[in-house]
Amino acid sequence: MLNNELVLLDVDSKNSEEFLSNISDRLLNLGYVKESFKDAIIKREEEFPTAIGAEEYNLAIPHTNSEHVNKPGIAFVRFSDKCRFKEMCTSNEIDVDMAFVLLVTKKEEQVNLLSKLMGIFSQNEFLKELYNENKNEKIIEILNEKIK
Repeated sequence: MLNNELVLLDVDSKNSEEFLSNISDRLLNLGYVKESFKDAIIKREEEFPTAIGAEEYNLAIPHTNSEHVNKPGIAFVRFSDKCRFKEMCTSNEIDVDMAFVLLVTKKEEQVNLLSKLMGIFSQNEFLKELYNENKNEKIIEILNEKIK
């Protein structure tokens, strides 16, 4: 689910809509998503915000229905400067350091993947390691070790 083309470091986006629009275009060009993905993920983020405030690093896990996805994967994004997202439970705006864009092709797998990610997001040392790593291959290795 993780590969080099899905690891994006030092992405510059001011807010979630700008980010989701840009990442959707990239994922479409790479063949991961359908044209309907962009509108679907932006709409879902508006209705059900995905940002999570963590101990040291805030995260977002934007995703949408599997019908908009061609190939499974997780796009890992680290922002060059923080990106504004609405928080999951409160809808307050928070600054996010990293995003995990979920690309799920089988609807039944989405809850399992979200559960795994939520479990590792409470591990501050893991997040610190991800945030400070600059090699795509090492980021993939770190994530694969935790997600599997």
